[in-house]
Amino acid sequence: MSGNIVTSLVQFTQLSGLEMNAHLVVEEKPARLEQKLITLSKYVDKYPQGWKKRLELADLLYEIGNWQQAVAEYLQVISRQPQLIDVRLQLGKILQIMGLEKEAIEIYEKALLLSENEGTQNHIKGLIAVCRSESQKAIIAFNLAAALEPDKVVHWLALAQVHQGRENPIGTLSALKQVLSINPDDVVALIYSYDALMVVGDIQTARERLNRAIALAED
Repeated sequence: MSGNIVTSLVQFTQLSGLEMNAHLVVEEKPARLEQKLITLSKYVDKYPQGWKKRLELADLLYEIGNWQQAVAEYLQVISRQPQLIDVRLQLGKILQIMGLEKEAIEIYEKALLLSENEGTQNHIKGLIAVCRSESQKAIIAFNLAAALEPDKVVHWLALAQVHQGRENPIGTLSALKQVLSINPDDVVALIYSYDALMVVGDIQTARERLNRAIALAED
């Protein structure tokens, strides 16, 4: 990560009415993000049929934690460019964060139909399995994706998250080892590995990982 790191608490409401909180980490100062948001919003209002700036707006809304509006903008992008698999996966991710697993599955299934890459297909199957709380199926799918594309961090991180959810620190560390071998400065992997290392009692390595994460994102 680079630039200025800012953390913020985000609140959102599920369709059921349940209010939830989450912490975000963003790389720019709020004033700069706000100005960018104003500029993109004006552009999208002026050229509503375009999609590239709308996608930038959706990404920014996600970054600052306005997930419900981000979902609306991503849906607009998909309506104009239905072949954009990455946008569908990002939308599904946000819906998962918001606890809308059923809606996320619908998005993922459409992305799966569009994908011609076997690694991506297995990754999407893993995401669907996670939404259905089928963690063993998710592990199998992410392992297959990682075997096909071992240099793609996204597969290993997804696998680590499933192991973490199953309270399996050994599995978590095994997957994160692959991430850090590809990118030693992956802040997410450093933080996840800190938690797992603390569980297994490797305090020294855990502190080294945490210190590295702080050095990369000192703010």
